[in-house]
Amino acid sequence: MSTEMSTDANVKVVGDIEFPPRKVWIKTYGCQMNYHDTERIVSHLEGLNFSLTEEKDDADLMIFNTCAIRDLANQKFYSHLGNTKHQKKQREVKVAAAGCIAQTESKELLKKYPQLDFAFGTDVIDNVGELVYRAYAGDKKFAVTSWDRSDNYSIETKISHGSPQAFVNIIKGCDKFCSYCIVPFTRGREKSRTITEIVNDTARLVAHQGVQEVTLLGQNVNSFGKKNGESLAELIMELEKIEGLELIRYTTSHPYDISDELIEVHGKSKKLANHLHLPVQSGSNTVLQRMLRQYSIEHYLERLDRLREANPNIVISTDIIAGFPNETEQEHRDTLKLLDKARYDFIYSYNFSSRPGTKAARMKDILTKDVRGRRLREIQAHQLEIQAEVRQEMVGKTYRVLVEGKGFMKGQTKWKGRTSCYRIVHFEGETHESDYQWHWVDLKVTSATALSCQGEIVKDYGRRQGPH
Repeated sequence: MSTEMSTDANVKVVGDIEFPPRKVWIKTYGCQMNYHDTERIVSHLEGLNFSLTEEKDDADLMIFNTCAIRDLANQKFYSHLGNTKHQKKQREVKVAAAGCIAQTESKELLKKYPQLDFAFGTDVIDNVGELVYRAYAGDKKFAVTSWDRSDNYSIETKISHGSPQAFVNIIKGCDKFCSYCIVPFTRGREKSRTITEIVNDTARLVAHQGVQEVTLLGQNVNSFGKKNGESLAELIMELEKIEGLELIRYTTSHPYDISDELIEVHGKSKKLANHLHLPVQSGSNTVLQRMLRQYSIEHYLERLDRLREANPNIVISTDIIAGFPNETEQEHRDTLKLLDKARYDFIYSYNFSSRPGTKAARMKDILTKDVRGRRLREIQAHQLEIQAEVRQEMVGKTYRVLVEGKGFMKGQTKWKGRTSCYRIVHFEGETHESDYQWHWVDLKVTSATALSCQGEIVKDYGRRQGPH
């Protein structure tokens, strides 16, 4: 599509259609990958004269970027989408569904929700401009879930938020096919970018957009580069060389693919964060076998020991599914025992929810909702006890953080920043007028609980000046 300005300086002409300034409202559900996709959508739509709005009532285009992994996110999406019929009655507005649910259920969504104008899946995020053009050109009720099925995966990171933090996608899809997971069906098989492309992309973000902290994204990020003869460890050490890049994070990892080479990088990299999110899902080997997770608890704990040997400052977080089909009380207790052994800094924990099309969805299951709820509460309560002990080790220590903004804490508005080990520390400024937004500061932790840390400022390095 060609783009030019009309006689009205505020109107863009794309193809043979005029696009006056319009507003797009986007609701994002789920993981960091979805939020990264949302940012891509916003960037692409700028070419069609759209700007982002936080108010639904101001929107000319409403997009729901969906998650198929978490049941709560699913239910919220269906409820929110259902409510858009009221906006349709009040004014001219187009409604679209995007993301993981749209990838697998787009035709069903268009049939069920008459207010939905079009749907598009995860494979066509970067073609959203063409799809919106079609919608405004008069196409009605269409769905697109595939565009380019080649094995080449090349992508430029697009950000529009203006902060020093950015997500950089390095691999899409997953080849694991865990029995409970829908990702291989919504995101496809693994495709990696090349190290050269990612390094050049990141260097551009640092030089031209002031990015100082990047999070490398993928459904199985430490499987990066296998088909290209490259590795995540190599990529991290190449990114380390970029002047002005201060902090590197990555997520999400699969324990099976934590290599010795990657563990070694956690010990020698100066810019890699002191945090690793390593989803275990269950503390029971028999449950892991039913999940098709490809590792044992013994292997998992051995990887943790090696990581902590390589970097004594590293903290570990994880994901846990409570009540996988036919989980016994002993298998549940094995997960509680794992919490004691692993000493996680925090966990994300959920009740099992069946995803259509997965192997777990076809399993006969004797567990009730009440049993799952009890087990989840026990896991969360047990972890909070451990977490309170682990966080006490922070008191009296000084951490360098990038201040992300203000937050409401204990009845007060305070500044907050995230440490290299991914813990948020709240602090008061030296004066009420002080502005610490996006400053690097040293904070001494004065108190800590299982869920929050308080600190006091020791040194302010200002903006665009990271830790060395």
